[in-house]
Amino acid sequence: MIVGGMSMRRLEGLARRAVALFMACCMLLTFWGPSASGEAAATVTAVMMEAEQAALSGGAFVDNEHPGYTGSGFVAGFTDNNKGTAAVTFTMNASAAGEREVTLRYANGTGVTMTISPYVNGVKMGQLALPPTSSWSEWRTVTETYAFRSGSNTLQYRFTAEDSGNVNLDHVVIGDIMPGTGPEPEPNPGPPNRYEAEAQFHTGGVSCVSGALEHFDAAGAKVVFTVNLSSAGQKSVVLRYAKSTAGTGSMKLQVNGIDAGSVQLPSTGGAEAWAETATQLPLRKGLNTITYEAVDRSAAGVRMDALTVADGLPLAERGATVPYQELEAETGTTNAVTIGPSRTYLTVEAESSGRQAVKLTSTGHYVEWTAPEAANALVVRYSMPDAPQGGGIDVTLSLYVNGVKRQTLDVSSRYAWTYGSYPYNDNPADGGAHHFYDESRYLVDPIPAGATVRLQKDAADHADYYTIDLINLEMVAPAYTKPDHFVSITDFGATANDHTDDTAAIRAAIQHAEATGSGVWIPAGTFRMNDRVNVSNVHIRGAGMWHTTLQGTGGKGGFYGTGGKVYIADLSMYGDALYRNDAEDHAGLEGRFASGSLIQGVWIEHMKVGIWLNGGTDGLYIVDGRVRNTWADGVNFHGGVKNTTISHFHVRNTGDDAFAMWSDGVPNENNLFRYNTAQIPVLANTFAIYGGKDNKVWDNLGADTVTASAGIAVSTRFNAVSFSGTTEIKRNTLLRTGGYEPNWNTSFGGLWIYAENQSITAPILIEQVDILDSTYEGVKLSYNQRIQHIAFDRVTIDGAGTHGIYFDTVTGLGTFSNVVISGTGSGPVHNPGQAFQIVRGPGNIGW
Repeated sequence: MIVGGMSMRRLEGLARRAVALFMACCMLLTFWGPSASGEAAATVTAVMMEAEQAALSGGAFVDNEHPGYTGSGFVAGFTDNNKGTAAVTFTMNASAAGEREVTLRYANGTGVTMTISPYVNGVKMGQLALPPTSSWSEWRTVTETYAFRSGSNTLQYRFTAEDSGNVNLDHVVIGDIMPGTGPEPEPNPGPPNRYEAEAQFHTGGVSCVSGALEHFDAAGAKVVFTVNLSSAGQKSVVLRYAKSTAGTGSMKLQVNGIDAGSVQLPSTGGAEAWAETATQLPLRKGLNTITYEAVDRSAAGVRMDALTVADGLPLAERGATVPYQELEAETGTTNAVTIGPSRTYLTVEAESSGRQAVKLTSTGHYVEWTAPEAANALVVRYSMPDAPQGGGIDVTLSLYVNGVKRQTLDVSSRYAWTYGSYPYNDNPADGGAHHFYDESRYLVDPIPAGATVRLQKDAADHADYYTIDLINLEMVAPAYTKPDHFVSITDFGATANDHTDDTAAIRAAIQHAEATGSGVWIPAGTFRMNDRVNVSNVHIRGAGMWHTTLQGTGGKGGFYGTGGKVYIADLSMYGDALYRNDAEDHAGLEGRFASGSLIQGVWIEHMKVGIWLNGGTDGLYIVDGRVRNTWADGVNFHGGVKNTTISHFHVRNTGDDAFAMWSDGVPNENNLFRYNTAQIPVLANTFAIYGGKDNKVWDNLGADTVTASAGIAVSTRFNAVSFSGTTEIKRNTLLRTGGYEPNWNTSFGGLWIYAENQSITAPILIEQVDILDSTYEGVKLSYNQRIQHIAFDRVTIDGAGTHGIYFDTVTGLGTFSNVVISGTGSGPVHNPGQAFQIVRGPGNIGW
């Protein structure tokens, strides 16, 4: 057990088996007693429900370290690290409404009385005192009476912020109850234009307490709301807040990182005395950030509940909220050949979205779609032949709208095709060709909704073939204008679109801005950078990711954070890397960024790496961007990154992990990947956590991994430090993920838990994850180590090439509740010799 650092691993086997046998015989107890008339009363049935078979959340986990428990274990994790979150939830059915005695069996070896809070059907029943037991191996009970409704009920024991916790829970016994069939339904998310404060990025000491944000006690304490708008314009924004302290709190407002005045928050007289204040703010169509930041201590006592925005739209439930429509080639109309589906490594089909594409090989071949919405921008994902000696070819492809040729599109294969062994090169003679695809983007004349959009190989389009995977259609807003108090890089000698180096002008503008407190403006156009540029305590903005482009040259370019607070927004960063060269630093964004930094609306392409954050980054928010066609990682939090979130990023066609948290020698702590989409990493995983403390992967979508890959990997590979705290994998969808590792002669699952060289003993929570059409296993746990304290709840495995869950030479213990397995090629579960102890909770189906 883990409470208070106390560990007593005494295996009293005979005593434990005797207790377990006795309690098993008592699982169903019948009590008789006289009625008021002296006749025998009706039978009252009491049911014992094991805590380890209930739904666990917030860091609670199953343990078996201390003897004397009933069933197969007990629930631990009610430690100070999980204060405010840890909970165990029982689901049950009552034959009729009424009061019932509830007896909780627990251990409390702390030496003092501790508390925990019971909830019935979501309503708090007060605070339950749990007197100390003589050791962690002694168990005692406490009984209270609660009112239950007829039918389905939930009983939850929660370690709230007001509790002292630090106890272990064994089971409950409840009268006239039958065990339920599953967890309680998810709460109603509320109106689509309401954005809950507790779901937003916050930093500077702000924390979530009882469903609201508080502790805006000092300058720099802030919350950044991410909202989605159906149209641009001045919008009413209503903040629901409470302020318990006297006086009026003043907070700075920013919209998309640009100052937008301030808001005054008068005292409401109490922490639960809610009020509303409305502000008119200029918002864009699509994603926006709205920041409330304390400027002094006047905002102490403020609590924030939610933001309601006029014309607001819901965010995507899973994956990035994006402003474009994605149309697959195989769903269009064509007179050419549709290739696939196939997942065979080193084939174009395996690297295609959905494992299918359309191949245009002859003059007149086309693929055509109907535009679902009006658009003025187009992205094409395609593959063409490489040059015989490598380096790619530059040719054209024809665009038709409503049957009329609109324009000729320049396309190239210079940023596709790689060869040889890892980390690969651009020499075709080395064989092993892969990384076949690239993308090009175009601003085009408006395409009406309902128009036909055709890509066609005309006589003047000279490539031997064009394999079309997909297109994105988007309506791009006009270029943004320079904000007040910004200086333009053109004032320091930069010239757009002239193919000369602008690095010196960009550096001079940044130095001026750092000295004067102004911002740096990069207008519409393409500006060249032959070196990376250091940034610290500066605000850099462009005219929009479709309008402002920083073009790196010679394998250089990008910005490097040196530790200060940085804003970078509304621009694209392109490189010219032709293959992966690990001897070179070539990232769009790299370095250390201080608390309160914001990266928003950035598009990175053709770099070795998109975003590489180093240790020392703390409290950075990255939102609303794209990383495409890199030779290595899309996004990597590397060695010591803390309290940082990336949301609503779309990452496609990376040469290594699309999103990774790599605790390389130093733990990453309390970071979050949330609302992101990862497509087609040519190597490795859509999402990966390599060691670290309290990191989370929530509400993401990962699709179409290729080789040596999982949809989500939780691993101690690559010199990663041990896991600590609680790692959470929640509400993710994995589609056609998992892959084969030819060097190891083994496969990886859609979800892969891999203990390499060291056991994984800190809690891992896997909740509400859908693993669909996995290439090999749905879930795989490996290898030659122990994996302990892992809990699966509400996990769906629908379609797996081999097994639903595969335990590969691994020992340990895990809880599985509401796990549904179907459509497997080799069976639902493979657990040779039952070496891994499976604790079966309620609601499992198909195994």
